[in-house]
Parts: sequence; C-alpha cells; structure tokens
Amino acid sequence: MRPRDQASRSLWVLRGNAGVVRRAGWGIADQLLSSLSNFAVGLLIARSVDLATYGAFSLAFSAYLIAVSVSRAFPMSPLAIRYATASGPAFRRATAAATGTTLAAGIGCGGALLVVAALTGGAFSQALVALGITLPGLLLQDAWRSAFFASGRGRLAFFNDLVWVVFEMAALAMLLVTDRTSVLLLVGAWGGSACIAAAVGAVQAGVLPRPLLVRSWYREHDDLASRFIVEAGARVASGQLMVYGVGIVAGLATVGTLRVGQLLFGPIQVVFYGVTLMAIPEAARALAVSLRRLRLTVVVSSGLLAVGAAAWSIAVLLIPAPVGEAILRDAWGPAQSLALPIGLTAVVGMLGFGGDLGLRALAAASRSLRATAITSVLGLVFGVAGAKVGGAPGCAWALFAVAAVSAGVWWFEYHRAEAAHAAAHPVGGAAGPHPTTSTGGSEA
Repeated sequence: MRPRDQASRSLWVLRGNAGVVRRAGWGIADQLLSSLSNFAVGLLIARSVDLATYGAFSLAFSAYLIAVSVSRAFPMSPLAIRYATASGPAFRRATAAATGTTLAAGIGCGGALLVVAALTGGAFSQALVALGITLPGLLLQDAWRSAFFASGRGRLAFFNDLVWVVFEMAALAMLLVTDRTSVLLLVGAWGGSACIAAAVGAVQAGVLPRPLLVRSWYREHDDLASRFIVEAGARVASGQLMVYGVGIVAGLATVGTLRVGQLLFGPIQVVFYGVTLMAIPEAARALAVSLRRLRLTVVVSSGLLAVGAAAWSIAVLLIPAPVGEAILRDAWGPAQSLALPIGLTAVVGMLGFGGDLGLRALAAASRSLRATAITSVLGLVFGVAGAKVGGAPGCAWALFAVAAVSAGVWWFEYHRAEAAHAAAHPVGGAAGPHPTTSTGGSEA
C-alpha cells in the first residue's frame, strides 16, 4: 500500500472512531440526565408525600420500567439491529412502523391498566388510572430515544429527555407548591410530561408513528419478536423473583443490605445503560463492514466497560470510613462489607456483555434466549441459596459466581453464532441491509 493510501485509510479510521466516541458520549450523557432526573423526582416526591402515596407512585414507576424493557426488546430492537445502516427513506419507514407498534402496545396496555384500576381502589387505583392514560406517551418517548440512537443521532435523544425533565419538574413543582399531592396528579404530571416530549420527538424525527403497520412489522421480524419479548420478561422476572426469594429465606434486612450495597455501584449501571442504548446499532454498523469489525467492536466495548467497572470498584473500596458513614450513616458498614463481591460481579458482568451485544448484532435471537434462560435460572437459584446459607454476603458471592459462569455462556453462544454467520456469509462476513419492503407505504 502506498504511503498516501495508508494515510488516507488511517484518517478514515480515526474519523470513524471519533464518531463512535461522540455517539457513546451522547448515550452516556442522555442516560445520566434520565437517571438523575428519575432520582430527583423520586426524592422530591418521597420528601413531600406520605408513605402510602409514595408506595403507589413506586408501583406505577415499576410497571412503567417493565413495559419499557419489553418495548425496547420488541418492537424497537429490530430497528437498531437491522436498520442502523439503512438508507434515509427505508429507515424512516421502519421508524414509523416500530414507533407505531410501540404506540399501539402502549394504548393496549394502558387500557388494560384502566380495567384493573376499575376493579381496585385507593391510591393504587389512582396510580393505575394516571399510568394507563399516559403509558402510550411514556413508551413512545422512550421509543424515540431508541430510534435516535439507531440513526446515530444521540444528541436528539438527549434534548428530548431534556424537554421531558423541564416540563416534568415544572409540573411537579406546581403541584407541590399548591399542596395538590394526590398520586393521580403526581403520576399524571410525570407521565403527561413524557407525552409532551413524545410529541416533540415526532417533530425532531420528522416521522409520524403508524400503528397500522403493527402486523407488517411483526411479520417482518417474527424471528426476533417472540424470543426478544420472552427474553426481556425472563430478565425482569428473574431479578424480581430473586429479591422476593431472598426476602423469604433470609428476611427483609438481607434484602435491604443488598440494595444498599448495590447502591454504591449505581454509576456503573448508569454508564452501562447509556452505552447499551447506542452499542447495539454501532455493532450492527460494524457487522455491515465485516465480521472481524463486529468482533473487534464487541471485545473493545466489553473490555472498556470492564475497566471502568474495575476502576469504580477500586474507588469504592478505598472510600474512608468517615466519608462512607457521612453518606450512608449506619448503612455504611453493611454496604462496605459487600463492596468486593458486588464490584467483582460488575466487572465480570461487563466482560460478558460483549457476547450479549454480539448476539444482538447477529440477530441470533434463539441463542440469546437460550443464554438468558440459563443465566436467569442460575441467578435465581444460586442467589436465593446463597442468601439462605450466608445472608447478604453469601448472596453477593453467589451472584459473583453466577456472573462468571454467565459470561462464559454468553461468549460461547456468541462464538457459535459467529461461526454460523461466517458460514452463511463466506465473503468478508458482512451482511447487507435487511429488506425493508414489508413495511410498505410511502415515506412518513
């Protein structure tokens, strides 16, 4: 290769890497904004209402998180996996179909919540009414975030979340100042602000959701849909059941100790969720270049996250006792005693993330579902067993062992999927854009 060609290639690589870093930065910034606003809202409401009202708000928020997890799995994951490299018109049609499916799902689930609310009473019923009315907007707002990252425009996701935060804080401040703190109004202010942001998202994208494309979107991606939905449900259910199981066999104090210990590592999760949102479309773009480029992307992503988790874990372990006690008071001692196993779990978990990411990019839904099933069962069984035998420390060390085994499971499944993909695409291992004909229709 001539020096000029080599220099041109080096410049192209640097520009490409700079673009990835820039998009990752927007992903982390967006997740920081989202996480900090959720924390601020929760703290603001907790300091202003009674426990029953706050409990009802927490239940509504938990239901929202479950719905978002499923929505990101399907219908939004296929957009990131199969359309990250699509042309403008094709991507716009796919975005209209994916967000339209999300909107339709939000309307259906919201209606179901209203039916449940009619059969119950009290603060919980009020929370369900407000959530049922605003759930379509809540899910659509998150769908726009996914769509913006899939198109490499993470800055739009950040500014859309900023719109939500501004309206949300203004509405909640007005309610708290006027002492109108019913859970109906609180959840309504939170969800209603998301609806405004969802409308702004449509303007930002220049695309209108098309619920009539639900059937075609599902048919086009039926090889991913059911598996991704089940996978998302399994992850949520496993985590929740483990918490309940630990509470049953070891008591609520053990659950509280674990939660406080995990709180010390919250920033790792913030960075992880921010990177994940943009990592899937980046991996899909890498696969469009070559299988080797995908392999490099998943290894580097996993390695960088693991290094970051290790650095944060060391920082937590080195916190002086007086500082820790000033932050968590009496909870510092129990939390600090769990820092080592929880930190190791975070590091190993990040090492396993690359296998998960690679399976997503390869659209290997059956292998991803198998890995999720194995790791979810292991986490549930050994987490509860560890708590039964050794309390909070026993549970923490058991979860570290599960994370280590799980990392091996994810990478094993990824290597098998990579081999299958290489056999199906022998020339370079790259796959072309996914066909977009089934979404049909004119540009939204």
